Amino acid sequence: MNYKNSKGMVEVTVATEPIAKSTVRSWGNSLALRIPSEVIKMAKFTEGVEIGFHISDDGEVVLRPVAAYPEANDQDSLRKLFLSLRGSSKSGVRSHEELYEPMGDESI
Repeated sequence: MNYKNSKGMVEVTVATEPIAKSTVRSWGNSLALRIPSEVIKMAKFTEGVEIGFHISDDGEVVLRPVAAYPEANDQDSLRKLFLSLRGSSKSGVRSHEELYEPMGDESI
């Protein structure tokens, strides 16, 4: 799965075949969904993690840990996220510093 974040929207590319399946069932006045163990391992979910539910325009559901993406004004968490993503990027990928040269008074 690949994703990119722009203007408060996240574009997600997902494989067409699911890695696992589950069934929505009644649980009191709500509905419940059991998350298969292979999904838990891949998503690195742990008991007690808060999950955000996101719905696309065409009704697809995306679940992700709430703490995975910091608020826009949380500069310390944003920096940690940036450094972790930069550290996990593939070698040979050019950074924005290599793609653009500052012009005039701007600085990158």
